[in-house]
Amino acid sequence: MAAVPLLGAADPDASAPAKPAADGTICHSDAKEDEAPPAKALLTGYGTGGFKITTASPEAQAYFDNGMQLAHAFAHKAAIGAFKRAEQLDPTCAMCAWGEAWSRGPTINYPIEKKEQAELIKLADKAAVLGVNGTPKEKALIAALQKRYHNGGGGGRGDDAFAHAMDDLVKANPEDNEIAIIAADAWMIPAVSKDGTPNLDRPSDILKTVLARSPEDTGAIHFYIHVTEMRNVGVDALPYALKLQALSPKASHLVHMPSHTYFWAGRYQLAEQANLDAVELDKQNAERLKPKDGVFGLVYHGHNVQYGEGGALLDGDAKGGLSLASAEVAELPRVKPDKPWEQIGLGTAYFVYGRYGSPEEVAGLAQPDAKLGYATAMWRYGRGEAAARAGDVAKVKAEAAAIGALRPDMKAFGAFGDKARSIIEVARLVLVGRAAILEKRHGDAETAYRKAADLQEKTLGQGGDPPIWWYPVRRSLAAALLADGKIKPAETEARAALTRWPYDPMSLRIMADVHTANGEGEAAKQQLDYARSNWTGDITKVPLALM
Repeated sequence: MAAVPLLGAADPDASAPAKPAADGTICHSDAKEDEAPPAKALLTGYGTGGFKITTASPEAQAYFDNGMQLAHAFAHKAAIGAFKRAEQLDPTCAMCAWGEAWSRGPTINYPIEKKEQAELIKLADKAAVLGVNGTPKEKALIAALQKRYHNGGGGGRGDDAFAHAMDDLVKANPEDNEIAIIAADAWMIPAVSKDGTPNLDRPSDILKTVLARSPEDTGAIHFYIHVTEMRNVGVDALPYALKLQALSPKASHLVHMPSHTYFWAGRYQLAEQANLDAVELDKQNAERLKPKDGVFGLVYHGHNVQYGEGGALLDGDAKGGLSLASAEVAELPRVKPDKPWEQIGLGTAYFVYGRYGSPEEVAGLAQPDAKLGYATAMWRYGRGEAAARAGDVAKVKAEAAAIGALRPDMKAFGAFGDKARSIIEVARLVLVGRAAILEKRHGDAETAYRKAADLQEKTLGQGGDPPIWWYPVRRSLAAALLADGKIKPAETEARAALTRWPYDPMSLRIMADVHTANGEGEAAKQQLDYARSNWTGDITKVPLALM
């Protein structure tokens, strides 16, 4: 039997063009705002953070603490602005300058360029001069940061030096939460850039220690969600993820973050709702900030939308999924070929339309420019899925053939290019399988789905962050085998699908059908109950041909 599922003011970051996140990072987006004017007001609702610094200005202390809170919430621009305001209030404050230099550095999502590293070396050196009479802790933090920006923009020697220096500080200050959180983050950055999973044990241990004594520390929860996901034990963060939104209700990124854990725990409806809530915060923020590209100009908005769409695809929520997808496809006119993650976001939106859109809605989707090769492929895939729902076999075949004829330019995708090509081929094979099973050519359907499933698992695993292909194709293979009366092989493939996606409602539904065919009524009921607990609507009405 498959594993039992577990039951159970807005973010002020406008974006500007920057280097895209490298393959393997955590929360993808195509932009980061590195510069920010000084903050005009303190921002509440962003969680915990801050510590006493040497300053004669209570206001500078308050803005420093707010900067720490905002930085831990990945409200990058606002954090920089808060530290700059602290510097204005007390120009002699060494730690205020440290805060600006630290918050403008690389993150697990974004490297920084050499030009900015040079600027930040000067700023860290300025902090050292200002802090000559500071506390030992302040001097040590500044000295550690000075090491960071000598080839340390996210993957260089400086990142390693900073991590080691911060680790020494953790050992010297074992009860200090802020030092621990900064150190954990410092270890994770080179781990991401080098795929250095051995580096992840140390930040995991550090964060566990913080959470043992301070279980509501939002910075620790944020990074613990990330590190557990990076170590493939994402469900371990569930007790903390469940409380994060309430602890940081205005931080769009922290409202979103529990969804990473919810996907691991199979709580897809919670994952979808977390992102719907984050999207609403984004809308409020865009209304206030008026970013040039609207709400999609906010750093993590596209990420929130894509995760929300993914939740809707896995929990059967057509209404919620289409509400997000419709906003995404409306952005098509401004999507450029050199913005790969915007194309990938569009791809997920077309996935949603393929599953849930009406014939009229799908027919009304504008075709992407030919230069947007990935988006075009997924646009055709969505049209093909919609045609399969309508039983239009000829249309399904036509869209599959059109995908096969594409020769998309993947230069902008960099290291992710091969995976993007794999996704396109999986899409084509799935449509080939759909057409075959609709024509009751079960053997051909099985062949196409098996190729697609093998390719998905070989090149994508569970899909990355976020999962770019939003369901286990092996369940389609199981459904085709079941439709062909091959009960035992269907069970084998369904179990294999559940090994990688253990809470997928449709795979559980197939297992229920297998048990029914075997005369195992109680087991069938149990699997169907699992499936229904995480599905919107009646999952028994989903035909095998569309699974």
